[in-house]
Amino acid sequence: VIAYGPENRIDSFRTKNAKTVTDPTPDELRRSVAPTFTASHEMQARFEPGSDRMSSMEQSGEFTYSEGDRRARALKATFDSDANVMLLETGARVWDLTGSTSADRIRMDQRTGNFTAEGGVKSSRLPDSNQQNRPGMLSGEEPLEAQAAKMVSTNRNRTIHYEGGVNLWQGANRLQANVVDVDREKQTLTGDGNVFSNLWEQPKGNDPNKAPAPVLIVVRAAHMIYADSNRLATYTGDVRLNRPGMQVKARELRAYLADSSADSRLEKAFADGAVEILQTAPDRTRTGTAEHAEYYPDDQKVFLRGGQPSLVDSLKGDAHGTELTYFANDDRLLVSGSKDQPAKGRIRRK
Repeated sequence: VIAYGPENRIDSFRTKNAKTVTDPTPDELRRSVAPTFTASHEMQARFEPGSDRMSSMEQSGEFTYSEGDRRARALKATFDSDANVMLLETGARVWDLTGSTSADRIRMDQRTGNFTAEGGVKSSRLPDSNQQNRPGMLSGEEPLEAQAAKMVSTNRNRTIHYEGGVNLWQGANRLQANVVDVDREKQTLTGDGNVFSNLWEQPKGNDPNKAPAPVLIVVRAAHMIYADSNRLATYTGDVRLNRPGMQVKARELRAYLADSSADSRLEKAFADGAVEILQTAPDRTRTGTAEHAEYYPDDQKVFLRGGQPSLVDSLKGDAHGTELTYFANDDRLLVSGSKDQPAKGRIRRK
């Protein structure tokens, strides 16, 4: 059906079982842009008044789209010629060789490939083919999966912004937050608001032929930034670290990840600002406090310094000094003092 406007020019037209082919412009050909193919049950196109130039096109009913290795589908698609933007609605999905994204709505810039997805977003991004296979939150051979209310992808899927109940994971690594930003060029991962992330601790075992099961460590904070260059995750704002038998509170926590695991295995952790470390066992509790603390999982060693360090042991007694070093898996305790702050101890009698 064709509708005509003034001067007998086409104003709009409708058709069914539509298929379109759009060839690239000379400029797009120089940039190796591929032809665009679409198909749908119905199509309506509108033209600019007094012109043969199409201003918008709407396709509905099992819409499909392809351009080179880029694909898309939805129940409905609207094209804005001036903005060179395609809006996919209801059951929208886009994918290419780097991964896929599905959502209620996806708005895609056809020139740059940048897109915004909203409503029930699910995305899967494959690891970079030229990236070295080394451990870390953004490394490994598994895809990076995410769920969120909104997603913005730019720079050919190398810079991704998620917001709204974000749940992001890769293998055993997991990050939850209100907002998450992934920068694959800088190899950074940032979380803001109600951050919840997994780290892993690999205990030492007595059997050289069988490694013990990894221990899950959960960290909560207001903010987190991870840099893959040095495998350092920094948590700030009311930080809480929990592992079986141990809880750590601090204003800031720096978690260093080891080189020898595909997951986020913790090598050491440094805590600063009103640090409190609570260790619990069926018959005993130990509470260490200081301004600075260090934890080394391999030796189960805890080091306290600054702000009058103290260790309160419900079974053995109390200790105070300029520096305290104790071990979570046995009774060893080293206390260092100074002239101004001599070492003190109080032993509990049985």
